[in-house]
Amino acid sequence: MRNIMNLVNLSFNNFLSIKKMALFIMVVFGVASLVNPGFSSMLVGMITYVIAYQTMAYEDSYGIDHMIAHLPVTKNEYVISRYIFGIITIVGAGILCSLIFFISKKMNLVDLTGIDYKIILYMGIISAVVLISILIPVLLYFGMKKGTMAIILIFMVIVMIPSLVINDIETAMNILNKLSEMNINLLSGVLTIVILLISYFITRFLYEKKEII
Repeated sequence: MRNIMNLVNLSFNNFLSIKKMALFIMVVFGVASLVNPGFSSMLVGMITYVIAYQTMAYEDSYGIDHMIAHLPVTKNEYVISRYIFGIITIVGAGILCSLIFFISKKMNLVDLTGIDYKIILYMGIISAVVLISILIPVLLYFGMKKGTMAIILIFMVIVMIPSLVINDIETAMNILNKLSEMNINLLSGVLTIVILLISYFITRFLYEKKEII
């Protein structure tokens, strides 16, 4: 466990070296979220994507695979550390998103009547979970050069969907009516765990097979 947490800490230190882009995204989408709730759901995915992608790109640029191969850590420990880093990022993004939403509500910057913030937050979290669940295996196995284009396309689709749904009032109301009949907390929790577990086992299999040249 110590090895895993050391790898997570390494990633946070690497992120601090390239934090400017993430801060820019947080400011731009944070301001937009104050006046448009739809951007709140995008904010979680955007922050998660930028932090995870930029950090892994930075690590790939200095040969993280070679470093892992020569450190007293296993490939599986490295894979697990990627998911822990991603989950921590999602939690942080979710907290920031919540603060922005409630600031907007407190200051009456926009009419939030009828908007269930829980749905907005859960949609943002699930989109972020799906995003890292695809980003991690693709980048770890294919690397930045081969995996970048696929990740960009996937990112655009996943992050934009929650915003488009929320901004479409009729669609949003239909979703809210259906979700109100379910246990949204349980559904979101189970869905998140299942997605992460499937992604983890795929990533572990692919990375174990990857040859470090």
